[in-house]
Amino acid sequence: MTHSELAAAVPLYAVGALERVDRQTLEAHLLSGCIPCRMSLKGYQSVAVTLPFALNITPPPRTLKGKIMSSRVSIAAESETQSPSKPSLEPGEWMNHLFPPSSPPAASYGRALGMVIFVVLIILVSFGWNASTQVTEDMEKLAKLQSQAEETGVKLATLQQQLSEREELLAQTREELQRRTAELAEVKDQLIQREAELEALNAQLAQGNGRSLRIP
Repeated sequence: MTHSELAAAVPLYAVGALERVDRQTLEAHLLSGCIPCRMSLKGYQSVAVTLPFALNITPPPRTLKGKIMSSRVSIAAESETQSPSKPSLEPGEWMNHLFPPSSPPAASYGRALGMVIFVVLIILVSFGWNASTQVTEDMEKLAKLQSQAEETGVKLATLQQQLSEREELLAQTREELQRRTAELAEVKDQLIQREAELEALNAQLAQGNGRSLRIP
């Protein structure tokens, strides 16, 4: 087995769901002093120890004990007929070498509990993947909203600039109107003054005509 395959088998070993041959290979690899695999095993063991507390304990059926005992008897009979092989450390014994166990596992439900923990690990990984995908989608939506907000800000700035130009043009028009009004008032005053001068001239002319008529 390659190192990547051995590293991938560490979670199965931590929950006791690894086959005997693969377990022996992984144990030999761990005994060789692979620090990353040992650290990975320690992390998976800490997770595996805490997961059972989140499970709902369901009483096993009454027939389970008989099935387990009959399967153990058949396994023992098969092992007697096979040739003896070199014993290896069991998962619990190997973990005792690395870090002391907190509590001894139940012998009857060890393998079943290991499979349940493995399934829970798979569910947690799937949940984490889905959560990561959801976060990515939310980030994309947030980026899209930010882009739309920037476009709206640009449009608002353009409208504000146009409004400022309109206000400036209106102010210039108002000033021009005031100037024209002042000029009109000045012309009106001049017209009144000219009318007064014309009336004075008419009066003087009338007086001059009266005097000329009185001269013998």
